[in-house]
Amino acid sequence: MNATLKNSLWALAAVSSILITESCGAKKMIKNAGSIQYEVKPNPLELHGDSIRISVNGLFPEKYFHKKAILTVTPVVRYAGNEKKLNNIILQGEKVTGNGQAIPYVAGGKYSLTDRFAYAPGMEKAEVFVQASVEYKKKSTPFGEAKVVDGTIVTPLLLRKDFMPVSAGDKFDKNPTVTQKANIYFVVDQWDVRPVELKSDEMSGFFSFIDREGKNGSRFEKMDIYGYASPEGELKRNAKLSENRADAAFTVVANKFKKNKLKDTLNKEGFYRKVTTNFEDWDGLKNMLQTGSVADKEQALNIINTIGDPEAREAEFRRIASYDPIYKEYFPKLRRAEINLSAKLKTRTDEQIKALALSSPDSLGMEELLYASSLFSSQDDKLRIYQAFSRLYPEDYRGFNNIGCVYIAQGKINEAKDEFEKAGRISANNPAIQNNLGVVAAMKGDKKGAAGYFESLSSKESTYNKANLAVANGKYQEAIAAYGDACTFNAALAKMLAGNLSGATQTLDCSPDKDSAIGSYLRAVIAARENQKDIAISALKKAFQAEPSLKDKAKQDLEFRAFKTDADFSSLLN
Repeated sequence: MNATLKNSLWALAAVSSILITESCGAKKMIKNAGSIQYEVKPNPLELHGDSIRISVNGLFPEKYFHKKAILTVTPVVRYAGNEKKLNNIILQGEKVTGNGQAIPYVAGGKYSLTDRFAYAPGMEKAEVFVQASVEYKKKSTPFGEAKVVDGTIVTPLLLRKDFMPVSAGDKFDKNPTVTQKANIYFVVDQWDVRPVELKSDEMSGFFSFIDREGKNGSRFEKMDIYGYASPEGELKRNAKLSENRADAAFTVVANKFKKNKLKDTLNKEGFYRKVTTNFEDWDGLKNMLQTGSVADKEQALNIINTIGDPEAREAEFRRIASYDPIYKEYFPKLRRAEINLSAKLKTRTDEQIKALALSSPDSLGMEELLYASSLFSSQDDKLRIYQAFSRLYPEDYRGFNNIGCVYIAQGKINEAKDEFEKAGRISANNPAIQNNLGVVAAMKGDKKGAAGYFESLSSKESTYNKANLAVANGKYQEAIAAYGDACTFNAALAKMLAGNLSGATQTLDCSPDKDSAIGSYLRAVIAARENQKDIAISALKKAFQAEPSLKDKAKQDLEFRAFKTDADFSSLLN
């Protein structure tokens, strides 16, 4: 503490000396109080986390402290009409028997008093006084009191509650590719397509797919046709048979495409691929055996799995006792051509989706409706869509979760909590919902509860939220690590509070608040800590233009105390 403050502390105490006529030892201590070296740290006080820490240090000179005197020192905090007495310290002469700290008379001595107290609104204008009383020969006399600290730096309160909720996304594919499959079955040793096959349920659905998507303007991307034969007879014959079956199936599809005026699609390079490499369909037979319940099932599968040579495998397979039932049940299904036609579907335009989302949400698919919310910037419009979604799909947590996210954006914290709890009853322990309940707790000031929700989460949003809590708890390095390369106001604030002023400026410069009112105010604080008066004044001008009420804050803000007597700075604030 500087000499002026040290002397002011004991100026009042000197007045008390005239009251002590019978206590010469105490009188001498009061008279020479100005010789005590006295310091308070920090000065002004500083808020970190939820509390303020103060350290009072004193050094008594040689031959000052009377051997039989007891001195009680008590710091007192006064703010907004309230008074809070902090921990005191009892100091005693070397001939006093007691529990106080002994101060030698000849050598002198020093003491340190440290305390931490909870912050309360109004403490930014707190005053700290030191009260002292001396006891000598069982008579206690107050020294008086003196103000040693004037105000508290509360810059951590600039922390913004920009906790990040997590919206549940859609699975809508704007350009989905779908594949329609169908099989054409053939008589043993034949490849001609029977008319009955073209009327099967599989082929009827296949033709309808071509009709529907062709009419809708979808784009047919590719077609693979696999030709197969049942594993019987000569390999060379079966190879040719499977190829001819694939060609026959292609002819069927080609005729349909030509009828639907899609001939150009057939001629597109790379559209059609014929696959006949596995012409004897042992794999198909194996799959049917595995899911079936025929006799000798295990023996049949063992033959397929262990005998590599196709002819030897077929010969051994024919020796199975239940070969005939297997042949009759499964082999007809292996004589086929499998058609796989892929199309990139034409979907509604964003404008069409937007219009329907508000006017007729039930006309959209589930994922399409949820996607529609991303097309609107208005929170009210998003809310309407999410409410419609939750009405149409009450068993899907996403609607309720996203309603809660809108309420967070609108500042309706209690309503948001209700929606997140609804979502949680549908999807228990869902990380997004847990994060969002943590956001609610944090917004309500329940840091411990919020930390409990965030603790086991590792998403980008929850990590950022943990960083915000770390700043609020005064753990700035922990916050910086959690923010990572985030360019936000809070990340810049954390770096400044940790003493990394250049890093704070860099982060602020890349943040959305670079030129905002609160961003400019923070820039002024950084400049003040760097003793850059001109930059501080320029930043404050910008802040005041955007938010005039910040001028009143700056007048009281001890971050700018070094400029208090500067004419330019005073002119800016007046």
